[in-house]
Amino acid sequence: MNPIQDSEINYAKNYAKFDNSVLIIGAGPCGILSTRYVSEKNNVLCVDGKSDLGGLWKFEEVNEYNHPSLQSDAYYNSYGVLQSSLYEDLQCNDCKSMMCYKGLAPKRENDEYMFSEQFYDYLLQYSKKYNLSKYMAFNTFVQSVRLSKNVTQEEKQELGFDLNKRFLIQLVDSNDYNQNSRFVQADQVIVCTGHYSVPNYPNIENQSTFSGDLIHMHYFRKNKIAQYANHHLVIYGAGLSAQDIVLILLKRQRDLKPSKITVIGQKNLIEAQSKSDCYLEEMTTGRLVYKSGNITKFNSPNSILLDNGEIIENVDNVLYATGYQYSYPFLEKNSHIDNIIEFYNERKNSFGPLYRRMFAVREPNLIFLGTVQTVFQLQSCLERQAIVASRYIDQKVELPNQQEMEKSFQEDFDEACKIHPDGRYYLKAFITESGFNDFKYTQQLLQLAQIPLDQGFEKIYKEVIYPLYLKLFINGNYPRLKTLNFENIIDPDYAPEENQF
Repeated sequence: MNPIQDSEINYAKNYAKFDNSVLIIGAGPCGILSTRYVSEKNNVLCVDGKSDLGGLWKFEEVNEYNHPSLQSDAYYNSYGVLQSSLYEDLQCNDCKSMMCYKGLAPKRENDEYMFSEQFYDYLLQYSKKYNLSKYMAFNTFVQSVRLSKNVTQEEKQELGFDLNKRFLIQLVDSNDYNQNSRFVQADQVIVCTGHYSVPNYPNIENQSTFSGDLIHMHYFRKNKIAQYANHHLVIYGAGLSAQDIVLILLKRQRDLKPSKITVIGQKNLIEAQSKSDCYLEEMTTGRLVYKSGNITKFNSPNSILLDNGEIIENVDNVLYATGYQYSYPFLEKNSHIDNIIEFYNERKNSFGPLYRRMFAVREPNLIFLGTVQTVFQLQSCLERQAIVASRYIDQKVELPNQQEMEKSFQEDFDEACKIHPDGRYYLKAFITESGFNDFKYTQQLLQLAQIPLDQGFEKIYKEVIYPLYLKLFINGNYPRLKTLNFENIIDPDYAPEENQF
């Protein structure tokens, strides 16, 4: 049993000293940013199941196959998987100026496209600069978040203390969910748990007949490179994760490369990547093949059938790069009572209702950060969301009434349903100029924040980063992105302006 940490003790002691007590779930980038901004004027506790901050950027050797006590792990018990960490040697897909936060530039010696360990070190520096660790409790798991108004009288008697805040939160030790169960209260809860832990598995017929290695990206580690060498690998999915894997595997020396990689995915993504001049030799020799469509079934122990009738033969290994699901078991287990959020399709890649894709319409003091899948502006989007959340909690800005928020959500959701009727694109920004994109979302958040826009950052993004990235992506040349260097264009000590949006 882990002792209760000072941060948690101080949080409970300070209930009466502050107008707002705020619980932040998750100490990855979203949680770190939320803690920085919200702690300036509020009583804050940020909890995370890992042993230190960083979220998925904190690499963990432990996984579902080597965990010493998997069944006792609180995260595994609730989610069915372990909390994700990025695989070794991952390189960021944004340059330093787009990855850093207000007030702190990355180290000059860092790569232009930082490796995961460099960005993790940056997160540690950032936390140290703003002294954030004093607000954080690690090895701590949020078992449930309840609306206090819906707690029964019998449950209140069992608690043994008065409920005088909006939320009741149950905490347990992350390494053993049966240990150290206790409760804290909060006026606001900010959910910063990310959405890259619960794999989305495609529903494919006869999957069990496949004789090779079949995993989701969630389980990919460096040791798979040797396993894939000189074998035929099928990657199902053609997003950035799939493109990263192709890049990692094909830059190896010849005897460590797969004999063949077949990438299967959406038509628009496959068409773009097929135009790439980064892999001309590999595509000419047949080492790299792109196929648009879906896998219908595993046709035999080593072949798969596509929806156009084509059969892919002699498949040794399959890697699902099919994305992840949104999952909030700490809310879902009481959803029949509190009914704050709902999921809109079986795949659970869309949920709401949310105002500005952040605030739960039915209870706006439940705030979600990092749920929007931006195109090129992820880290700046996270920081801007944290600023908006803090300004709302500090009562510097007001939200519309519930009816107006519901109307706004419905308009956003209906727009997403025009692309696909199940709403799967509601939380996804697009590269196109029309519809929901990075620029539109920035303007929505800016309107909420009511502080001046960081024109310097916008100038760099709109005039330097965005046009170049767009050209590379449209022509399937994502691999070239990570060879770029902006040191002659962007100040190597650049960081976005503080006190601006």
